[in-house]
Amino acid sequence: MFSFTGKAVMESSSFVFTFPDDKIIRESKPLKIGKSPFSLEVTAGLFEEGRLLDTFTEEVRKSGKLLFSINDRLLLIDWRSGDIFEQPVDYSWSFLPELKSGPVRDNLKGVSEIRAINPVAGLKIRQDKGLVLDDEVKTRVRLSFFSFRRKNKSLLFGVTRILRGYEKTHGILVSWLLAEGAQENSDPLAVYAQLGIQTRDYSVKPRLDISGTDDIKKSVTTIIRTSLGVAEQNEPGIIADLDTEFLHDYRVSFRKIRSALSLFSGIYESKETARLKKEFGELMKKTNRLRDLDVYLLDRDRYFSLVPESSHEGLEILFTHLRRVRKTEHRAFCRVLKSKEYRKSMDTWKELFSDPSNLSDGRQKRRVSSVFAAKRIVKRYKKVCRIARSIDARTEDAVVHELRIECKKLRYLMEFSTPFFAGKKMKKLIRSLKRLQDNLGRFNDYSVQQRFPSEFFEEKMKRSRKGIKMAEAIGALTAMLYQLQCRERDLVMENFARFDTEKVHAAFQELFEHQVKGLSE
Repeated sequence: MFSFTGKAVMESSSFVFTFPDDKIIRESKPLKIGKSPFSLEVTAGLFEEGRLLDTFTEEVRKSGKLLFSINDRLLLIDWRSGDIFEQPVDYSWSFLPELKSGPVRDNLKGVSEIRAINPVAGLKIRQDKGLVLDDEVKTRVRLSFFSFRRKNKSLLFGVTRILRGYEKTHGILVSWLLAEGAQENSDPLAVYAQLGIQTRDYSVKPRLDISGTDDIKKSVTTIIRTSLGVAEQNEPGIIADLDTEFLHDYRVSFRKIRSALSLFSGIYESKETARLKKEFGELMKKTNRLRDLDVYLLDRDRYFSLVPESSHEGLEILFTHLRRVRKTEHRAFCRVLKSKEYRKSMDTWKELFSDPSNLSDGRQKRRVSSVFAAKRIVKRYKKVCRIARSIDARTEDAVVHELRIECKKLRYLMEFSTPFFAGKKMKKLIRSLKRLQDNLGRFNDYSVQQRFPSEFFEEKMKRSRKGIKMAEAIGALTAMLYQLQCRERDLVMENFARFDTEKVHAAFQELFEHQVKGLSE
């Protein structure tokens, strides 16, 4: 019956495996393990209704784990190690910080705390226990099984637990399981594939199907088409208001589109470029206030930690009103997304960027992508260095803001151009730039965060009876944010010095300047 060979293939660690179905454990009587003196006895559980859970970006699955909710408990399976964690949950939750500390919560480190965790698919789950017994009915190996069923499909997940002194028996068991069709599979994607669950395969930075030898018009059109697709994927999440990252990614996509139109100017005819930039810019204006509110509300706990307790009452009044205003802003933008005008615009843009020939030709349209991009990167890099080297303790903040914008443009240019150049070297340079950019980003954020509540106070709360308490809280918070902004400002020169090294300069030369000199367009 079994093709057991008796050869031990694993003696020192647990074996994590899957079967395409669960028939191997359906037997009610102990299963003989090949010609060995051992048998497998399974204690079957009952099927329960469950749900596979994950974030929109599938961070749990990508970490090698799968998370399930089953009645009033959570089950987390590490598909690589075979570790299994359970935790009771008898309350509603969507975000990790809302989940009480426990084995599941503690083993989801690395999963975003601002991404909602939502149902991916419904399925039936049964947990079984297995024992490998010898002829004296002594336990030599323990097993845990999970049977998953969805519609007419099924999958069995199993993991062995070695008992000290019985490593050889474990090896015999593993050989038998493999001979019976078990697959050693450390990728939880097996569950998706076997049970017919579709993965979203979403990324805010999807792979760009472009080549350095393509003409630049084709490359830029592909970049914009891809970004439009990413933006569209986020629309349902914004409307459902699942988490704030949907709007963030939506805005990032359109920011990239506008940046591509600016950074690769001359690809399309100037009037068409200006019209498109205006259309995309007007759409983004409708999201600005909602995003500012999201950022402010996400940082609520940190703001409370910055001010004395005597200011907490005023701060709570402020945040109560900000939440109310956010609801209004969210409803307003949802009306935009659901409108016929918006749908018509999106369809028009998608059709326009579906093929480079749909767009007008600019004077640069036939340039070779890699050479054209290298020239623009070198030019932008030199500008960043020129501005940064002029900054000292007396430089006006406006110059620091200009440096931040130029760094952002340089980074977008480099990210767009990653497919044209050696991947590792490009990624290393982007990482070098990121530290400086993060520093400049925080400098700008503190500036916006100081201004935002004051503007809100002037607009909405100045004449309110609670205005005095709120004004005091805003004053205390603004003073702390100003201190933090000054601290970030002091770090700009230090972080630029780390970026402005001979090594980084040589890397830019090797990757881009030599490209420009070595190739003709």
